Amino acid sequence: MAVSVAAVSYGVATVAYMLLLALLFAGLRGFSRGVTLLLATFLCACWGATYTISSQWSFAALRWLIPMFEFLRWTGWFCFVAMLLRLSSPQAMRQSLRADPWVLLTGFAVLLAGCSLAALSGYSSGLPAFLGIAGMLLVSLFGMALIEQLYRRVEPGQRWGIKHLCLGLGVAFAFDFYCYADGLLFAGLNAHILAARGFVNALAVPLIAVSAARNPKWSLHIGVSRRMVVDSVVITGAGVYLLLMAIAGYSIRYAGGNWGHALQIVFLAGALLVFLAALFSGSLRAWIRIFISKHFFSYKYDYRQEWLRFIRTLSTNGHGEPLRVRAIRAIAQLVDSPSGALWSANEQGNLILAATWNISFPGTLTEPADTSLVRCLRRHEWIVELNDYRRHPERYGELLLPDWLGRVRDPWLIVPLLQQDSLQGFAVLSRPKVAREINWEDRDLLKTAGRQVASYVAHLDATDALIDARQFDAFNRLSAFVVHDLKNVSAQLSLITANAAKYRANPEFVADAFQTMESATQRMDRVLANLRKLDAPLATVEQVDIGELVGEVASSLAQGRPAPRVRITTPGLIVNCPRGRLVTVLEHLVCNAQDATPPDGDIELSVAREAGWCRLEVRDTGAGMAEEFIRERLFRPFATTKGNAGMGIGVFEARHFVEGIGGLMDVISAPNEGSCFVLRLPLHESAPVVPMGDANREVLRG
Repeated sequence: MAVSVAAVSYGVATVAYMLLLALLFAGLRGFSRGVTLLLATFLCACWGATYTISSQWSFAALRWLIPMFEFLRWTGWFCFVAMLLRLSSPQAMRQSLRADPWVLLTGFAVLLAGCSLAALSGYSSGLPAFLGIAGMLLVSLFGMALIEQLYRRVEPGQRWGIKHLCLGLGVAFAFDFYCYADGLLFAGLNAHILAARGFVNALAVPLIAVSAARNPKWSLHIGVSRRMVVDSVVITGAGVYLLLMAIAGYSIRYAGGNWGHALQIVFLAGALLVFLAALFSGSLRAWIRIFISKHFFSYKYDYRQEWLRFIRTLSTNGHGEPLRVRAIRAIAQLVDSPSGALWSANEQGNLILAATWNISFPGTLTEPADTSLVRCLRRHEWIVELNDYRRHPERYGELLLPDWLGRVRDPWLIVPLLQQDSLQGFAVLSRPKVAREINWEDRDLLKTAGRQVASYVAHLDATDALIDARQFDAFNRLSAFVVHDLKNVSAQLSLITANAAKYRANPEFVADAFQTMESATQRMDRVLANLRKLDAPLATVEQVDIGELVGEVASSLAQGRPAPRVRITTPGLIVNCPRGRLVTVLEHLVCNAQDATPPDGDIELSVAREAGWCRLEVRDTGAGMAEEFIRERLFRPFATTKGNAGMGIGVFEARHFVEGIGGLMDVISAPNEGSCFVLRLPLHESAPVVPMGDANREVLRG
């Protein structure tokens, strides 16, 4: 026996409603309005099954079962929609059921449906059949009016929860209206239109499921894996695309004549390339995920899956990534950001660029602890969306964004990393490939993830500090022996200096030798005093003219190659600091520059005023440094690239000294492009302000 179209149509509807019934029943929590939806879905499944059986076989019982389930189907949907209408009314709690006009109209429609279906089941023609069709036409018209009133009564901000239900039921009621209108016009129901009712009702099932999932107050918690939905959409879309391309290819072959086969092959090859490019497109998959989360789920995230992936990214070191880089990647994956950077707080509270992911940022960058950005992130824990800030800066109060954000590639979000009430750092994320809006769910998830990352970063910082402390402890134990050796060397040099005048054969040579040994003696005494912390000039804070001090440093190191030159843009800048220690710091930086720069290169010491700072730069044209070395080794004690010739504490001590007097120290460098160490020292209150045009001068040393 051949299967009729009507049997297939209503069979598809039956399967669709049974699947929806299973989902609703599995997610049922308690007895509330969700039970009404469950009952309406069950009646529709029975209605479809009855029509499926009657389309293939003839049973006497079907004569009264078909109109009965048709009546029950209408009754179930009318009761459910009327209940939603009653709950949407602000007077619903104070209005009795008998006084509610929608309850009365629904009761009348149910009664009219019963009478009309009774007439249709008893008579196939004549006036009773005509009245039955007219009655069902009015019933379907009332159903559409009921749906329209439901959509109109719901607040605009809440319509996203019921619009799919209204669309699905509206299509079903509208098709019934068309079916009965055609029957009223031609004095009989069209068998082909009746056969298609099953397909139309099956199309409404996914829309009803979406609204059920978006309304947890219906006490129906439908749980579908987002990954499964995304994969299903991708597979379905791929199948539809391949089917359309096959049809198009066949059409080209059919209409192409002699060129048909060649054109078909070329077309299918191009279509396959487009398909593969779309299949492996991260932007397309991101768009599909956003679209599905926005339109098919009540919450934007599958929090269980997101948190498992977040923790797995943080804790798994499969690619040898440092923890700070994994932290950026873990936060960025939550919002599909392709890159980012992380700033971490140091002992002084300043935030230093500590790691980058998929983004190039040569050198370091320090955000002082007292800036507007740091205060707002610490106080309010804001997720700063930069586009929103540019459109509505008044929402962010006193927040002022730093200038260095222009150096970050396409910045999008600033995420604070708070541990308890202290700001451990912040992350700057780049804009994702597919545009997306940030709502309360994104902000809450990012805040929670930020606090989790802050605990990891704080633990890492504490571990690093413990390692440094242990290394310094070992260094301090060794320093006693170093001091003893330095005392002997100093005594020997002093003895040579004292006896050199007695053996002066060549006056110029001996004078130069005497000057060299005297300078060496002074430098050894300075190192000795610094280790024993007994030299007052190295510890005493005084007012230092930075221009003069830089000139002295350049003169003392002029014999090295390349000889440093000095450029003073703003003379007379005064800084309160230990003069001797600042000299040691600058000498170390210049010596490092000379080691890294060829003799024909260039080393420049520049001094200028920058707001309330004295900006002191040590710039060279040497070999430069890689980003990984700057982030992970440059400022770490006892990490050196000079082998046994260096101890690896010079740059570490330089930053420690600069931050100890309230300053900041950054470095800008790239391989084969030289390096620039930038020291920003706090100016003395009485430091003069000299116009730039009147103060420019360049001093060449050596």
